[in-house]
Amino acid sequence: MAEAQGPASGLPAAVQNTASAVASALDGGGNRLSVPDLAGSVELSADDPLLVACVRVLGADALAPALLYGLRPAPADVALAEAARDGYPPPPDAPAATAWSHWGLAEALRTLTGHGVRETQPDAEWVTGEPWPRLAHRMAQLAPLAAPGLDSALATGAAKRPVDLGRGFVRAVRRRDWLQAAGLGRWLALIPGVPASLGLDNGLEFVRQMGEAADARVALHVRAAQLLRVTAPVRETPA
Repeated sequence: MAEAQGPASGLPAAVQNTASAVASALDGGGNRLSVPDLAGSVELSADDPLLVACVRVLGADALAPALLYGLRPAPADVALAEAARDGYPPPPDAPAATAWSHWGLAEALRTLTGHGVRETQPDAEWVTGEPWPRLAHRMAQLAPLAAPGLDSALATGAAKRPVDLGRGFVRAVRRRDWLQAAGLGRWLALIPGVPASLGLDNGLEFVRQMGEAADARVALHVRAAQLLRVTAPVRETPA
């Protein structure tokens, strides 16, 4: 996931704290209390540039509880997401991860608030042609876009390569790259055609147990994937 240029001091720790707050909200069961006020959750003021930068790093995942549970986001979180969207526009030559992360945040805001015009989607032709190891790396970076309401060319392309994403998931688990495994598991929970032999549900829980202590984004992605498995049809192909 592309990180925003901005307040650098303390950013990695702040991102972890913010991701942990989102993951805890996803574990909250979908009641109104599970939609966080991120500023209150991480003990940073809503206008703190560090928190705005954290939201830009997390992208659409800053609004994941509202997206995944179909709830109205907290007004403070909408304001934070708008500040991150407007404060860190991608340059014309931005890499795909940065461009797509910005698009995902803007689209999440549009989906949840009904305000704004749908932005032009970045290029997604690479999803078709990338060798599977490179595809796995890039798609894991963009796991926050694997969410309801974020229909995109990226998701359409991913749906055509379930076997390759599954290969990436297995390789990431074997290499103990828990963040990549969690991100790929999230895409696999969203798209059809995933081989049943992959054992995705057990694999996701294993990734969470092994990786969440080191990186809160692992817990966030795994919980999001588990919710997608419950709310979306499970469309696996036989082994």
